[in-house]
Order: sequence, then C-alpha cells, then structure tokens
Amino acid sequence: MTTVIPDGRPADMPGLGLPDRDLIEIVRDACQAAPDIPALIFEDGLQVGRARLWAEIESLAGYLGSRISPGDRVAIIMPNRAEFMVAWLAVAACRGILVALNPAARSHDAGHVLRDSAARIAIVDTEHAALVSDLQQDCPDLTEVIVATDEEPGGLSDYAGRGLPMRPVQARGDLTNIFYTSGTTGPPKGCAVGHDYWIRFASLMAQLYEITAADRMICCLQFFYNDPPWMLLLALQTGTSMVAMRRFSVSRYWQVVREHEVTVLFGIASTASLLLKAPPADQDKTHKVRLSVQVGIPAPLHQALVDRWGAPWVEAYGLTETGVITSVPVGQAEQMIGTGSIGVPCPGADVRVLNPDGTPVAVDQPGEIVVRAPGLMRGYLNQPETTAETFRGGWLHTGDLGRRDADGYLYFLGRIKDVIRRGGENIAAAEVETVLRSHPGVLEVAAVPVPDELLGEEVKIHILLGNGHNPHSVPPAELISFSAERLARYKVPRFVEYRVQDFDRTPSMRVKKENLDRSVAPGRVWDRTVELNW
Repeated sequence: MTTVIPDGRPADMPGLGLPDRDLIEIVRDACQAAPDIPALIFEDGLQVGRARLWAEIESLAGYLGSRISPGDRVAIIMPNRAEFMVAWLAVAACRGILVALNPAARSHDAGHVLRDSAARIAIVDTEHAALVSDLQQDCPDLTEVIVATDEEPGGLSDYAGRGLPMRPVQARGDLTNIFYTSGTTGPPKGCAVGHDYWIRFASLMAQLYEITAADRMICCLQFFYNDPPWMLLLALQTGTSMVAMRRFSVSRYWQVVREHEVTVLFGIASTASLLLKAPPADQDKTHKVRLSVQVGIPAPLHQALVDRWGAPWVEAYGLTETGVITSVPVGQAEQMIGTGSIGVPCPGADVRVLNPDGTPVAVDQPGEIVVRAPGLMRGYLNQPETTAETFRGGWLHTGDLGRRDADGYLYFLGRIKDVIRRGGENIAAAEVETVLRSHPGVLEVAAVPVPDELLGEEVKIHILLGNGHNPHSVPPAELISFSAERLARYKVPRFVEYRVQDFDRTPSMRVKKENLDRSVAPGRVWDRTVELNW
C-alpha cells in the first residue's frame, strides 16, 4: 500500500480548505466550452486542440483508473511533448500523483527518484524505455512501464480506457505532483503540491499580468519543471493557447515568438542573460510582445533588455515550494529598472524578512525571506523533519537571503547556504555572479568558497565564456578589473577557473554547485595575488 503523504503545513496557514473546483474540473470545463481553440502550439507547428487534449486525458485516465489508487505515484520521463501534459492530468484525474524526472537523468539519479517516490507506474518515451526497464528490478514498487509511441499527440493511445473514474468532492484536496528540487548545495527533496497550488498559481498570474484571450505566453522551459503546468492551466482558463518550445534555444527563441504571435514572455534564472548575449539583429523589435516576466533579471542587464526588445521586463520571485510570492507591479516596471528588486508581496501572500531568532530585521538589513500564503507545498516526501524545519514558527522558510527597503520593496540577496565568509565579511555568491554576468564575454558564472588559512575562505569563480570568446580574449585580469569597478574590494574574486562546457543545473536552472572544484591548483586556476600582487 502506498504511504500517505501527510500535510506538513501549520494548522493556521491560510487556504487550507478544499478549493471550489480542482484541476480536472477546470480543464474539463475549459476544453468543453471552447473545443476548437488550440490548447498547445508547439514551435514546430504541431497544434493540440482542446477537444483532442481532453479526449486523450479521458482515454489514459480510463486505463490508469484500474491500476492506481488515490495517492499512488506515477513517474514520467519524457521531453516536451503533448503526452506529458496528458499524463499529468490523467494521473490527477485518477487521484494519483505525478513525479516528473529530468529527461537528462541517468541510472543513479533516476533510480533514486523512482525508489524514493515508490512509483507504481512509469510513463516514458521510446528514448527512455530501456533506462527505466533496466532500473525496474531495483525498484520493487514499480509494476508497469508505459511507453509512448512517436505518434504525437496520440502516443499513449495504446493505453486506452473508458472515461474518468468517479471523483468525490474530497478529491479536490488531493496531492497532484511531486517535484524533486535540487538546491545548489544538497541532495534532491521531493516537494509535494496539490490542486490548490496550481489553481492559486495560474489565477494569480492571470490577475497580476492581465492575461486574456488576446495573449499568448511562450513556454521555453522543459515540461518537468513546475512552471509549464500552470502555464497550460492559465492558457485554458483565459481562453488562449500555450506556445511551447521543444527545448530552449537562443537562436530559435525570437523566431518562435514572432511566428506564433507571442505577447507575454516568461523565463527563469539565466534565460534573460542568455538571450541578451546573442548578437543583436535588425528584427529585435519586430514582435508582438507586450510584457516579459522573469525570475532573476540581472540588475546590470535590465536596461539593456528593455532597450533591445522594447517591452517592459518585470521581476517575479518564488520557489517550487511556494509558486510566485512577490512581483514587481507592471505599472512600476520603468521605475524599477536596474534596482534588482523582486517586487512586493503578491495578493494573499504575507512575506517577511526575519533574523535567525524569528524577529523582523530592520529596514535594508539582510535576513531570511519567509512566507505565509494559500497553496503552498504540503511538505517533502519522506522527510518529516525537514518539512517541520521549513515550516517552523508558522512560516515557510525559503532559505533565501533578502532585504526590504523603506518603501516595502523586497530584494533577493542569495541563498543562505551560498555565502562566502572572508575575513569576517559575508559575501553573497549571487552578488558576485550578477556582476560578472553583466560582462559581455561571460555567458555564465558560479562563485564558490575555497579554504584559506588567513581569511577562512576566499572567492573562486568558475567562468563559462560566450560569443566566441576564450581566455585570451577575456583574460582573468580583465574579469578582476571589471569586478573591482563594481564591487567592494573584499568581494572581488581571488581565483579564476575557465570552463568549456555548460554547468550542471537544478530544475530551476540554477547552477549546481556541490560538485564544482574548490581547488586552487596552479596552472589550471588563476590566482589574483600571484598574478596581480593584490
């Protein structure tokens, strides 16, 4: 029998009751009300109408209904294709929980997720069938592997049944998804969310950014992230279509935006800086985009983003555990350019910045960002202690450092565990990285601490160059000079190491730092004190 996942939220957390409707009711009503409107439009031209989407959901749910019980986990490992969304909603219709795996996963990480989640069924494409079949003998709970054919969107038509199973009102309180969230410094945790999470998320985004049937939002993220599902739900609720890329590509991005008349952009982490590092084009302002919503706009690049594409770029902030909890009001977009602010609390969210003892910090002083809001995660799978620690004191503790200014605007300062302590000074790795990302030759950067006998820790940066640059065209001394002009002297990196391949990343596109080299071997690692004598 599948282990029940308890609700770890405090008893007085807002919004703990059942929602008025759940995902399945919302999707069914939207598909039946406007069956001919495309639900999904893929970059290569494939369109999936709402009637077809709902038919595929009903068919797969009819098959799964006799194979899973409420609370059972169903894993999926598949690239961006329509059957991913069909599986998500069919599993939810059967009161199961979808566990999404990164399609880049291999035997170690995929095996961990399958075993930790106790998945009963796995849904895969042909490319991943052998991987999951090989793992099945070490996953005692995994009883069936469903393989989608290449006939999109009907790749799961071999697994067909009749209609949805009966759904009591209590199903509105079900969990629907488990996302394995890798932090920058630790093993992945299974973050469990339910119908209330998605309903709040999609409705809030529609409200904040006034999404209507006249809009189209582009999804450039992989479907196993937590953002594509709410983007599809948002499109269905507002009478429009979600435009989906098969995979994020700088060279194809604006072509897709233009061809499919996208009006609203959404991106996370490095997408904004990656787009800006591409060579300018005569068509840069030839599009219908009215707004770009981004999580993590590098402040030094903000004005350049607006100038180049001619639309407002506004910041939002949230975690997999929370959904969006702060945003810059669209009406304040111009005034907030380059400030680095993540905005103000979203409607319904109480966001504060606290000291370690739980007391509020003073204005402009750093502390941990905490939140109370409806629709937060229920907890971490198989980790009750971590869940309790995250919800201590009645607040969800984000693990992020932030500050609040005198006007109530919030600022993200980095991860609490991603601070470099040099000679008694605390250096947020995110601040160093933001500065260096604004260098025109730098595609990506990661700052990490290295041990130092005198100062405790020193700052080392791993650099990935772009636009055809190499260590000769962008030498370490140039990066140090660039940093010294923009950072306090004690924050300037000492060690520089170049990379030729992209970094491993978390599902939220953050650089995974746990395996980055901390050594300072001469010849491979450049040392400022040796080369510049300071």
